[in-house]
Amino acid sequence: MKYLIIGAGGTGGLIGGYLAKKHHDVTLVARSEHLKAIQNKGLTIKTYGEAPVCIKNIKAISEQQMGDQKFDVIFVCVKAYDLKNIIPMLKRTSHLQSIIIPILNSLGAGHYLRTELPGLNIYDGCIYITGYISAPGEVSQNNRIFKIFYGLNEVALKPNLLIEKMQKDFLESEIDIRYSSLVTNEIFRKLTFTSAFAACAAYHNKKAIDLQKDGPYRQLFVDLLHELKQISDRAGFGLTENFFEDNLRILDSLSADFTASLQKDLKQKKPDERNELIFDIVRLAGKHHLQLPYYSKIAEHFDNILR
Repeated sequence: MKYLIIGAGGTGGLIGGYLAKKHHDVTLVARSEHLKAIQNKGLTIKTYGEAPVCIKNIKAISEQQMGDQKFDVIFVCVKAYDLKNIIPMLKRTSHLQSIIIPILNSLGAGHYLRTELPGLNIYDGCIYITGYISAPGEVSQNNRIFKIFYGLNEVALKPNLLIEKMQKDFLESEIDIRYSSLVTNEIFRKLTFTSAFAACAAYHNKKAIDLQKDGPYRQLFVDLLHELKQISDRAGFGLTENFFEDNLRILDSLSADFTASLQKDLKQKKPDERNELIFDIVRLAGKHHLQLPYYSKIAEHFDNILR
């Protein structure tokens, strides 16, 4: 099995690193100094509370170095604003049986790719993980949460040798991967934490420790979760009451200095995902005739920054 991971940041780097650590054939698509460091020294994984691990047997290339290689399983781990740009790469690197799984902070990534690339095996997907590039050639993982959901709505998993082998490889690599025929519900459930944390932390420019303590920032995080629950109830995304407890547990498991990738991108004046994490939530609420005062206030703030 040949694995291609497009995007070597906190998500893609950890997926590829865990697989390569168990000697699976992994190629990362990376950029700039991060790419050079992995090519020269391997990929270092730092997990909170554990000794760093350097993985030497992982391949890293740029998009320009791709050539005509074909891969059995392709994970798309880019930011949502880069999705359009990788369409040509997916065309070049996939064969008719390839499994393609986008792991993005977006409800519509899989649908978009299926529209652009008809005939390929493209699923929807999401991941629970807290990782980021902490230095060139290095990704840090803030806790041991590592769970992937993929699937197609209302479609049962059919026997498929590539899928069976992929799931075996992931289990061997200590990555929890599960097929779901309610995958949009899983994506929305995952998005609730990412969106609420990013919206709250970026709006106030705070770290995880500030939301872990009782006070106004933690309360805003909870208020945002309540608004997301309203969307779920109206749209039928299936959130149950225990999702509040689950998201607070995830929040409290983060390292104290953890910040959202949205904050990092804003600070570096890079393209960011406020459209998917904040504006899309407000648009979805409008579609279902809901008023979200907390999300609307934060969206107005970030919309003003764009002007």
